[in-house]
Amino acid sequence: MLRSQALLAATIAALPIALGAQTASSPTLPLAGVYYRYWPEQIVQWVGPELPYSMIVLEVDDRGKQPIYDVQLIPRAQGKPVRYTNSAEELAIDQASGQDVHQVAMQFDGPSDPEKGAQYMLRFNTEKGTPVVWQFVLGTDVSEQGSGLSPVPAPIPILMYREQGGLAGEGTALQIGGVTSTADVWKEIAQPPYFVPYRGALSTGVHILTFAPVDTAWKSGAQSLTDSSGRTLALATSADGTTMTDKGLDVIATYAVSAGAVNGLTFAPIGVKGNHSVTLKFSPALAPGSQSSFDVIVGKKTKIASGAVQESAGPAVTESWSFTAPDGLKNLTAKATASLQN
Repeated sequence: MLRSQALLAATIAALPIALGAQTASSPTLPLAGVYYRYWPEQIVQWVGPELPYSMIVLEVDDRGKQPIYDVQLIPRAQGKPVRYTNSAEELAIDQASGQDVHQVAMQFDGPSDPEKGAQYMLRFNTEKGTPVVWQFVLGTDVSEQGSGLSPVPAPIPILMYREQGGLAGEGTALQIGGVTSTADVWKEIAQPPYFVPYRGALSTGVHILTFAPVDTAWKSGAQSLTDSSGRTLALATSADGTTMTDKGLDVIATYAVSAGAVNGLTFAPIGVKGNHSVTLKFSPALAPGSQSSFDVIVGKKTKIASGAVQESAGPAVTESWSFTAPDGLKNLTAKATASLQN
């Protein structure tokens, strides 16, 4: 259930709601360069040579009154993916990262609970009026057997974890204009006649955690922080900790801070039943001018990554991230800065 390099730009545009150092004289700042995004459902198909695209990716967020659809057409040659969305808010997020994105009307039909044999249909017209019709047939059950990390080929550390997954079945096909590309049999894993998957996948409960080398300036308001793009995080403090909430993306971060250091923080989607979370745990607690080890844990105990982070001291907080696991991230680092504007 691979994802293309297009995920890099998408995740950089997502919400940074981790927490940085806290002192008596300054408000809490988000951890520099840490971005979290949650998609309840993601569907992909690898595309054949009939079309100039190598993959189509659909991400679905149906937690709000109006479902959000975000589609990527990944070019076969090098270049930016072409993105389409039905949401003005998602359009703004994608545009902020310099992507080629268009807002169009979309029709998406499918069952609320995916099961083997289920069919999904996506229809929209491109900005040039070209009709796009995508039929996805689920060829296997969606289960925890399909859970795990999806490799993301990118120059910065990106973790994408799927809670459950299933593979495409016969009949999965993408039509753009008058040209149709039908999904091929996934020969590398097929065991005919008992198991014949096709080159596509459906994932549920998709968590994306990105460590990006960016500099972000925040302005402090009444129980809020706002960055230069205008995105606002609502702050709330209780005896159990502090939270930062972005209602637009329906995500929240809860963190524990003591003596000016961060012990840990948990990201979670809003409005999703059950334990759907990603937690960063620091040992020792992350404090200005020090280094800590960290683990990234999905749910209650599934560790998906580990490494070390160095945090600077000063008005502008810089975090430098490096990884010891998984293997795909061992050679990747990220250094980012968060500051508070006057």
